[in-house]
Amino acid sequence: MNFFSLQTVGFLTPEAQIALIALFFVVTTLTQYIEVQKTGKMFSVYPVSVSILFAPLYEEIIFRGFVLSGFLNLYSPVIAVVLTSVLFGLWHLKNIFWEGKTGVLKQMAYAAIIVGPILGVVTLWSGTLWLAVILHYLNNLWAPISKRWYQKLRKRNDPAAV
Repeated sequence: MNFFSLQTVGFLTPEAQIALIALFFVVTTLTQYIEVQKTGKMFSVYPVSVSILFAPLYEEIIFRGFVLSGFLNLYSPVIAVVLTSVLFGLWHLKNIFWEGKTGVLKQMAYAAIIVGPILGVVTLWSGTLWLAVILHYLNNLWAPISKRWYQKLRKRNDPAAV
């Protein structure tokens, strides 16, 4: 399958998909600019020198574009999505330098068990990886927000917790 082609999916025309990807890139850039001004880091942990602003694009091109479509030539869709998701989870080992052992294990599990399968199924369902790029940007925007909420909730319930 050629997941690289732009095609209408539901009400999302190719132009709308491109516009959403551009919008989420801008929103990600601006939110991280504010974060860098406050903390000196992107997503609270990554040094500015690490270019994660393009991660949803290049990771989806690699994993849903090349890897998933390659596995589909060899395996059933379910096996192809599972294998691609496992590799996607392992890919996040690169973040051990910023996340630490526990953080990177959580991130790898989340990528392999939750995000990877969702993005793989969305790619298979839509026939294009561009919806996965949009969802990947949304996931990356949501991650630091949910992490802060969790920390505040945990602190409220247990003042000794960090």
